[in-house]
Amino acid sequence: MSRRIEDMLQNVPQEYREGADEVIRVARRELPETFETGAPPVDLRQQTYDLLRLVREPSAEEREALAKKRIVFLPIETKSYVQVVTEDPAYFWDGELEYASRPALRDYVLPVATEVGLKPTELALPGSFDRSQANQLKMIEGYSQVLQAEFPAARAIMLPVTGYTQADKAYKERTGELLFRNYFARALDMLSGVNAAYAGRYGSSWRFFVNDWDAGRGLAHVGAVPAVVFLRK
Repeated sequence: MSRRIEDMLQNVPQEYREGADEVIRVARRELPETFETGAPPVDLRQQTYDLLRLVREPSAEEREALAKKRIVFLPIETKSYVQVVTEDPAYFWDGELEYASRPALRDYVLPVATEVGLKPTELALPGSFDRSQANQLKMIEGYSQVLQAEFPAARAIMLPVTGYTQADKAYKERTGELLFRNYFARALDMLSGVNAAYAGRYGSSWRFFVNDWDAGRGLAHVGAVPAVVFLRK
């Protein structure tokens, strides 16, 4: 890791200093591991929704640099989850269209079409399974702090259901392989007062689907899957 990046990491905001030493260790090894942070001063979920309005496509140089870290960029469009399911119901579990018609999944449309970066060989952050949505958001924010030290315009975020779904379909169309093979990503969407959505598959023979679970509790098969985006100036 360069001296410049190490100096930048020393300036991680105070609320994330609990994990600062591990940030530096991870950056030196250039591995996308993560750490737990202190309580954030902002609502990370709402902050993420706000950031989704500011994203842009990565430049060729940014793509190339992140490709060296085995991150691939996949397109997502301004569509709701119910739109995506309606277009290709055979891709999804039986009855998914009915589930996708729930208000939160029907009404939320990604505000900007862009490309998101995911690491197919290690989608979920290590240690992020069986944790609450709030803790998973903090872990992704910690990973984002590492990423920003090298790429100031980049952010790592949790996506809404429609984002993970579109990325999964795009990866399958591009490679013929499944992105989510045997676990799920916790998503931003709240489907009730307490339940957050998660999206993926139990196994390679399963079709894609979404379910929900208490946001304050974890599940063994639901992890934090950071998506890399770049912000407009």
